[in-house]
Amino acid sequence: MEFQPIVMAGGPGSRLSDLTVKCPKALLPIGNKPMVWYTINMLEKAGFEEAIVVVQEEHCEEIKNQLMDICAVKIRLDFFSLDDDEAGTADVLRILGEKDKIKRDILILSCDLITDVSLHNVANIHRTYDASATLLLSQLPSQYYDVPAPGVKSKKRLEKDFFGFDEKGERILFLTSEADVEESIEMKKSILRKHPCINIKTKLTDCFMYFMKKWVIDYLIEYKTISDLKGELIPHLVRKQFLKPKKSDKDLPKPDQSVIVETTKADILSFSKSEEYADEIRSMSTWIDHRGDMEDCFHCSKIRCYAYLQNEGVCLRANTLSSYSESNKQVGMGPVKRKVQKIFSALDIGKDKDVHIHPSATIKEKSQVGADCLVAEGALIGERVSIKKSVVGKHCKIEDKVKITNSVIMDHVTVKEGSNVQGSIISAHSLIGEKCDLKDCIVGNEQHVNPMGKYTNEAIVEVEKMMEI
Repeated sequence: MEFQPIVMAGGPGSRLSDLTVKCPKALLPIGNKPMVWYTINMLEKAGFEEAIVVVQEEHCEEIKNQLMDICAVKIRLDFFSLDDDEAGTADVLRILGEKDKIKRDILILSCDLITDVSLHNVANIHRTYDASATLLLSQLPSQYYDVPAPGVKSKKRLEKDFFGFDEKGERILFLTSEADVEESIEMKKSILRKHPCINIKTKLTDCFMYFMKKWVIDYLIEYKTISDLKGELIPHLVRKQFLKPKKSDKDLPKPDQSVIVETTKADILSFSKSEEYADEIRSMSTWIDHRGDMEDCFHCSKIRCYAYLQNEGVCLRANTLSSYSESNKQVGMGPVKRKVQKIFSALDIGKDKDVHIHPSATIKEKSQVGADCLVAEGALIGERVSIKKSVVGKHCKIEDKVKITNSVIMDHVTVKEGSNVQGSIISAHSLIGEKCDLKDCIVGNEQHVNPMGKYTNEAIVEVEKMMEI
């Protein structure tokens, strides 16, 4: 294969900490499938035969079991265990490189991405411009992130990045985060001389899908100060695009210079090597990537960063409480449901085209399960139950006269008679007592909510474990 896929599934899920106390982020259910399954399934459908899956050592067997045995994925997976909780995403790539796991150009994906983008289209941008790195960016519908998050209310601040593109809207010339911008955006004159027309966009989301040259990994092995992929490595590559080659210094050492001199590290440009004959072919070609001057193709830049912009279809990142909750709803309803059905056919677990109810689920008389719901295997739904815009996990027991709306009910949850659950996430093996009223709440794993309890915007979790986090 041309590219070697690497799935990042070892993150702690710091923005989902209320849900990951006893469940790794990669296994949080979305539409009754483990989150990481969507990424693996996308690779499988694109024709990849193998992939590296990076996981924390303590969760390796659990994730492997879920994917290989329960979800029965066909792609060969090489599970790489991390024993360092503090390792950043760039650190992970460095470790893989040092252990000789990376043999060719790579495709890096996050386990929280659900998209119907064609990997071939993104790869074609990477090939066309012989890019050092190619990003998938998307202008996600704002409603996915504007919805209130369940749990304790807090001031929500979306992370915003400033992307500067060339006139074609494909090459990334400038990248900085909103946190690094004070009153104005500063840009080097050298960039403006080569690219007088720069389009700044702020409503794009980095989907954490990167095609990348293998030489970048070699560079990371040499330079160990870069720890994070999105926040450090990608902006670093963007800045280095316009770096001028250093002139070779053939002079003899100066008389007053010490004979003990540290070996100078190689410049990043020395790592960037074009494929055989590529530069020669470009020099003979009449094709050029820009207009307005007589400069050679790419302005002779050895490092090039590009982006593929997804403007339609499905693109969800379940990396916050609000987006995780919304991802579950969107997978089970509306246009996203239809697209996910088509692409991820394994989600079509029921015989009814409108209501996804597993054949082994039991629904008693006078109960209503909306067409925008998913009900997993072994679930037992009592009498006069109403379920709308929600996902009900495996072997859940929903007793009589329960109302569930806009909620995620994970596996092995019991909701006692007469309770009302609205806009909430109920984690696995939890018990909701009789006649409880939960609105916009989070209930952690194995928690018991006392009967008659009324909660709004509460996080009912295991306090001791949360203190450890």
